[in-house]
Amino acid sequence: MTADHGTPLPGLEPHEHGRHGFAATALTALRRAGPRLYGVSARVTASAALGGLLVTAVGFLVAWPTFTEIREGAVRAHLDEDSYAPDGSRVHTLWVILLVCLPVLIALLHAGCAAVQTACARATAERGEGGPRGGVRTVLGTYALRGALVWTPLVVGVLVQEYFTTTTFREYTAIVPKWEYPNLFPLLRYGPPLLGLALTLLLRFGWALAPTLAATEGPGPRAALRRSWKLTWSRPTTWLRALAVTLPLGGLTVGLYLLLWTAARPVRAGTASLFLEWGPDNTYAAYVAGVLAPIAVALLLTGALVLPLAHVALAALHRRLTRAERPPDASTTVRTATAPRG
Repeated sequence: MTADHGTPLPGLEPHEHGRHGFAATALTALRRAGPRLYGVSARVTASAALGGLLVTAVGFLVAWPTFTEIREGAVRAHLDEDSYAPDGSRVHTLWVILLVCLPVLIALLHAGCAAVQTACARATAERGEGGPRGGVRTVLGTYALRGALVWTPLVVGVLVQEYFTTTTFREYTAIVPKWEYPNLFPLLRYGPPLLGLALTLLLRFGWALAPTLAATEGPGPRAALRRSWKLTWSRPTTWLRALAVTLPLGGLTVGLYLLLWTAARPVRAGTASLFLEWGPDNTYAAYVAGVLAPIAVALLLTGALVLPLAHVALAALHRRLTRAERPPDASTTVRTATAPRG
């Protein structure tokens, strides 16, 4: 944006008036606000770690009778010089407790993502513009709605697979006993989960910009999802640009998590030993705590390192796609063309 004589308006530098592309926007935001964004990410990670530790402690307290039964069964088997495996119903109880705690943990992570997302939207706003219109609550609602809709196809696919292929549900199955229709069994075993995964990835890609839109433009969760879908799939160039940004970010996140999880594996033995030293004498509970510790460490560190970069990149992508769908300002074009040279 320029004045009538081609000079930049006060407070706006040439690289900040909306003509630079995706990479320049992202790099400028990281250079200008990177330390502050990583400070926000560190505080969010610490809060999520404390909240997750509290939820995990509550889950262990609820599961303690089951841990006690498993421990007693192992002791009796040892005295009888026999092998021991936990009863399936007790393991099932532990899985139910984990599934109940999981939504709370996901909500904590999404709350942290919403805080970082809002800060990144503010960092990528160009000078002379208003700040982000959406607050943390709006972004968090968008995360919640997107998560519920995105994971539904995969969950349904897994449940369909379980219903038609596992021993637990086969007696209720009206279609396919494995021994009567062997050719259909692989289709029912692998088809529903793979179809659900494909739909999940498709929805996740189409709604990748929804939290950014909620933070920047301030629509409600449903409107943000519709706007993100339309913005991503409006033209072939837009979804190719979105794929070129989201695919490397996804690969970076998964790769960094696996690397950190591998590096954190020694924490497993230390956590189990610490649990037995300072907690009750239950080796099975210590084993579960040891399994969870590297996962938690890797997940938290991955979020702390990747979230600022990823959210800045998505905010810059949103600006680029939004700019591409609007026709250029005719008045600005005329002023630029008629401005005196030299």
